[in-house]
Amino acid sequence: MKKILIPTDFSENSKNAIRYALDLFKETPCHYYLLYVNVDGSKHFENPVYNLGTNILVDKKPKVIDERLKDLVKLINSASTKNQQHQTTTLSEEGFFLKAIRKHVLDKNIELIVMGTRGATEIKEFFMGSHAGDVITKVECDVLIIPDKARYTAFKQVIFPVDFESPLSEEIIKTTRQLIGSQKAHIKLLYITKSGIPLIKEIEILQKQWIEKLSRILLNPISFHRVVASKIEHGIDHFAKSTNADLIIMISKDYGLLHRLFLDTTVEEVSFCTKIPLLSIQGS
Repeated sequence: MKKILIPTDFSENSKNAIRYALDLFKETPCHYYLLYVNVDGSKHFENPVYNLGTNILVDKKPKVIDERLKDLVKLINSASTKNQQHQTTTLSEEGFFLKAIRKHVLDKNIELIVMGTRGATEIKEFFMGSHAGDVITKVECDVLIIPDKARYTAFKQVIFPVDFESPLSEEIIKTTRQLIGSQKAHIKLLYITKSGIPLIKEIEILQKQWIEKLSRILLNPISFHRVVASKIEHGIDHFAKSTNADLIIMISKDYGLLHRLFLDTTVEEVSFCTKIPLLSIQGS
């Protein structure tokens, strides 16, 4: 049974993340852990618990929080059929957000964290020291980020930006296979260069090695694409739009690529991310 942790602040964004996960793993036996963390110990807050939801006023008294968590369980139950093997556990505590995430990932053997986000502005904030950014870079667990406009449909076009600095480990391939392996998604390895000069021999070798290694394990069609762009975010933006991408996969330990993609740009330049989920996979 796949164990999935979903932090919630009860915003519509976090509810959308739950709906997306339910649709994505409809045929997969799952144990969902809904986690609420009161990070300041007060009775109310005006900002979401992981800085990625709408600004809402939430009564944080234990009884009220329990009721809200029960409402989310009802949401999950209403979307599940009797034949589906889904379990739900609610978790509520006070303390540091990152510490709570790490504890439950370890104690429950969590395989995936699913979090919601509002879009371009929050995605940029996400990589600028927010709680969610810490989750990707400091927690040993795969993370699926769901923009609030994202609605699940069977994956058809999956973009995997690479710079070949991080190795293609067995764990990365395993996670990719578990998420999209049974679907007829086209996995497109995307390499961005600033000029159109021929690729150096080392990159050509790595390109072939990655495709061969992925092809041995995955049933999906796999191709390599090179885009010339002055900035990496422009290249990914253009390619994502031209291919109608359903998912972007990135290696979490390749923080340099994540940083260049989301920090060295304006909100408008990363607007394509407002509808495309991002899967961050552990690189080890």
